[in-house]
Amino acid sequence: MDEQEFRRLLDLFPVVRSRDYHAELATLRQADSCLTSNEIKDWQDAWHDGERKETENQGTDLHDKFWQKLKLTAEKKVGAAEAENFCKAFQHVHNKLVYEGLSFEAAEKFLNS
Repeated sequence: MDEQEFRRLLDLFPVVRSRDYHAELATLRQADSCLTSNEIKDWQDAWHDGERKETENQGTDLHDKFWQKLKLTAEKKVGAAEAENFCKAFQHVHNKLVYEGLSFEAAEKFLNS
């Protein structure tokens, strides 16, 4: 799936934030540049430990419902085959951004490749 096709499909969906979005976290991310590398690493380690514990406690993937809803909505808008390709591409970019910590510029390069 090329970038234009991905963007066209992505534009079919409104921009939303997850229920657990907190403006304080977004502000903290912007303030990261002021922190020392040790402070950043400590904060990230604590964050990831908390996520692991939360996931273990619930016993299910926290994002399954989101991906299912995305796929169902995409199927309604563009059909099953195209929705499957879109969801795979979206999930791939999401995983790169979230789990590998790509910068916005790196994500743009990734999408353009």
